[in-house]
Amino acid sequence: MNLEKKNIERRKNAPLTNKEALLFFFLPTNFASFDNSKSTDFNESELKRFKTHGFYLKYKQARELQFYGRIFYVALSIIISYFILF
Repeated sequence: MNLEKKNIERRKNAPLTNKEALLFFFLPTNFASFDNSKSTDFNESELKRFKTHGFYLKYKQARELQFYGRIFYVALSIIISYFILF
């Protein structure tokens, strides 16, 4: 196996970087869809890129982080509304 193939396999099995993980966690939804411009949505374009190039580990981690990000924002809104109401 030559060096190029080893690098391709290493990249396919590499996890998300901290920067990518934070972006998927704190921006879990499609904010660009509010103005119907799909070309500016970071998450959707990155997920498509991960799937196209075979980065299935990154794709799986990104989907999980989006889910956890949504839960985080729901919990945060419940906590804030609790303190406002009581």
